[in-house]
Amino acid sequence: MKIDNLDLRQLRVFLTVADCGGFSQAQAELNFSISTISIQMSDLETRLGMRLCQRGRSGFSLTKEGERVYSAAKTLFSQIDGFNNEIHDLRQELSGKLLLGIADNLVTHPNPSISQSLHQLFNMEGKIETAISILSPNLLEREVLDQRLDIAIGAFPKQLPGLLYQPLFTENQILYCSSKHPLFNSNTDKLSLQDLVKYKVAQRGYTAGRPHPSNIKTAGSGALSYQMEGLVYLVLSGHFIAHLPDHLAQKWVERGDMKALNPQGLGYESTFELIVRAGTHASPVLKAFKQCLATCLATEKKKDPAITKVPFN
Repeated sequence: MKIDNLDLRQLRVFLTVADCGGFSQAQAELNFSISTISIQMSDLETRLGMRLCQRGRSGFSLTKEGERVYSAAKTLFSQIDGFNNEIHDLRQELSGKLLLGIADNLVTHPNPSISQSLHQLFNMEGKIETAISILSPNLLEREVLDQRLDIAIGAFPKQLPGLLYQPLFTENQILYCSSKHPLFNSNTDKLSLQDLVKYKVAQRGYTAGRPHPSNIKTAGSGALSYQMEGLVYLVLSGHFIAHLPDHLAQKWVERGDMKALNPQGLGYESTFELIVRAGTHASPVLKAFKQCLATCLATEKKKDPAITKVPFN
């Protein structure tokens, strides 16, 4: 069978439905009604001569045929995007969409390179569209691998195959308690790991089961959050201590609602990295954003080498 424009549109609907995990979940993404999505899917299944998905009381799932069509469709659209990028390169056009992922609560980081890079990008002539997703590090890696993001910036506990990692800047992670916690009114300048065994620690869900500086082992039961904001809530409850970025915790410290616990002995430094999928052709917009980021990082490195330690290439 020959693929035409209608088939491509229906295949994109199918990919979105599969990625979202169902018809109703895909409504907002596609801006279609469930009936329209159902018709599109039914027409595609008739055109291909096979059933692609099952839905009912047991939930949504792809058939074996649907899984193979999903994989083939992902490859097809990746090749189409690569072709379009090559044409834009040849015509020297700055046109396309930038799908950018950023770790949560990075907006308060003292290094403004990301916002400055976007400022420079949008000052360029061209038709540029941008979609920004704020996700936890493990989801950022998954979205880049699955080509739902072009590029992502975060602190990643472990490098995964299939991704390229480029160090950008560092961040101080400090152990904090709240004013409701028993440690708040104690002298904590020389606090050690052994002193913490009787306290509950809130940890990052994406580092659970992995060696990580934030995973302090204690006798008490802890709590997990996949976002920094969740850790802040747990610390402010007064029942948990947790490592937080110093720039994020700063306003609560200034208010007297949080206290740093022996920053020199119990804190650590994390490195934020840029990730892209290996083996993909960068679009002109992605290349432009990376160049803007390189320029901004070089500027910030002159101002504060302690934060921007690694030059971006």
